Amino acid sequence: MPLPLLIGAAVLLGGYGVKKGVDAKDDFDSAKKLNSRAKNIFNTAKGNIEKERSQTQSTMERLGKRKFSIYKEQIIPFVDVFSKIKNLNFQDKKLIESGLKDFDESQLKELKDSALGMKNVVGGGITSVGAGGLAGIAVYGGVGYLGTATGGVTAISGLSGAAATNATLAWLGGGSLASGGMGMAGGVAVLGGIVAGPVLAIGGMMLASKAEEAKHDAWGNVEKAKLAAEEMKTAVVATRGIKTRFVEVNELLRSLENIFTPQLEKLNTLISKNYNYAKFTEQQKSDVYLIFQLAVTIKNILEAPILTQKGELNKITGELVKSTKKLH
Repeated sequence: MPLPLLIGAAVLLGGYGVKKGVDAKDDFDSAKKLNSRAKNIFNTAKGNIEKERSQTQSTMERLGKRKFSIYKEQIIPFVDVFSKIKNLNFQDKKLIESGLKDFDESQLKELKDSALGMKNVVGGGITSVGAGGLAGIAVYGGVGYLGTATGGVTAISGLSGAAATNATLAWLGGGSLASGGMGMAGGVAVLGGIVAGPVLAIGGMMLASKAEEAKHDAWGNVEKAKLAAEEMKTAVVATRGIKTRFVEVNELLRSLENIFTPQLEKLNTLISKNYNYAKFTEQQKSDVYLIFQLAVTIKNILEAPILTQKGELNKITGELVKSTKKLH
């Protein structure tokens, strides 16, 4: 090939190489901007869900403390004093005729079993329960779910029973799962369908030959980040619903506690003077009946599981809260 043609070809090739270099730089710049956008989308969504999780954890702990206090200051003392009553008539016709239902012996047994199961737990003090125990008490509240009937404080602080396999509970701050399972990531999976963040392919973009591929991957990262953000939005909504339920149950228990406390004092005064039910006046019998039913109601709310074993919001608790609100 004549020299002029060789020179011309070299110039053309050189120009092509320069253009490729410019294109590669543009692609890299675009990839960098797109990846930065993907990170911002993902991190913003992640920050929102972490904020909601943190707030929900706080409301859960407050509910756990209230339930702990009610067991210690209300239910256990009530069972202790109520058990002193002699000649208790569960088929009192005058009570029934006055419009009140007769006593249910099975309810009394459940109350006693609940108080007995929680005695060792509350006896050790709230600090001995730990964050995991408070979470378990808040979400379940009953020895049947927590598995504390024989394990006491050790069992509840380690989240045994149904609580041990609840990934959502672990994610909300209930501690590690004693029996394995999906753990914190699984809690997000239950609430919003996302197990882990998108794998953003941001590294390894140094070679010009990879520039176009890097740009393509960056667009993919944006889409992955958007998808993850939408899933986390779903988890935020679900978490907010759980937080709302914690608040509702807490407020309802606080209201019932305010009603129950003076009634318990009244019962203590009565039993200190006379523990023979047969010698109670009709008004005293009626008062005993009413505080018993109130104790049963509180116990049912304490032990109504807020989350299912799958980690989803339990509809039954919501219905119980609504029905109880109508009674007072």
